[in-house]
Amino acid sequence: MNSILSFLISAGIIAFGLWILTYAIEAASPVGFPLMGILPVAIGSISFYEAICETKLAHNVARS
Repeated sequence: MNSILSFLISAGIIAFGLWILTYAIEAASPVGFPLMGILPVAIGSISFYEAICETKLAHNVARS
């Protein structure tokens, strides 16, 4: 259950960043706004990667 919640939170962070990024690009905003959209995408991607690694580690430990 914790791994599913971790994946959902990470996906939500990524989706929020993509929402900011697409809105900023459509509105032809200055360079700073799309960069602020890239930040949550990067943080969400790192969080998603860590959740995958943690799940794989827990799975490997359980198999041993």
